Amino acid sequence: MNQMIKQAIALMAAWLIIAPSASAQLLKDVISEECVYGDCVDGRGTMELKTPWGTGKYVGEFKAAEFHGSGRLEIPLSFTQEAVYKGDWNMGIREGRGTYWNGKDALYIGQWRENKRNGFGSYFFKMPRWEENKNSEFWLRQNTENYTGEFLNDHYHGEGVFRWENGSRYEGKFFAGKKHGMGTFYYETGNARQQVWNYGKFVR
Repeated sequence: MNQMIKQAIALMAAWLIIAPSASAQLLKDVISEECVYGDCVDGRGTMELKTPWGTGKYVGEFKAAEFHGSGRLEIPLSFTQEAVYKGDWNMGIREGRGTYWNGKDALYIGQWRENKRNGFGSYFFKMPRWEENKNSEFWLRQNTENYTGEFLNDHYHGEGVFRWENGSRYEGKFFAGKKHGMGTFYYETGNARQQVWNYGKFVR
């Protein structure tokens, strides 16, 4: 087995392919809510959300007192971390297209259904920080470690591309969060190798 193949397999082995869930209950620690501006029942308004770590805020559209339509939620996760979701809502559930920063080191931009990543999106990780509106989605895909492709219930599922920080990447099929089927590994030198995977296990 030549050195380039060994390096590729080592990279694959070090990669935890099942992405952390983005469907955690963002509002589970909210103690109280207060509408501070506009119509927080059936219209557009601003709602403050108190938590043990500080005050969060939702600015956007409401229906029957639920987040519904377009809106931006920022919510403290601790005294130093704050999660942000900006995008579409359906009666309090993230549904449509949206951007979610987990407050720590990961960002997702893409489609949602039933509060989970479903459809096409990009998941960026190992990010020390995120500044809203600083970098485009295209720039992030080309310059950070990420997975871009199809999701099903928070898992990589379907066609996708995983890119490492050094520029090497894997393009192929995924099933329930694991590489499955045919794919191509591209080395940072530009060389490519066809691969076959079976539910996360390297075949050849």
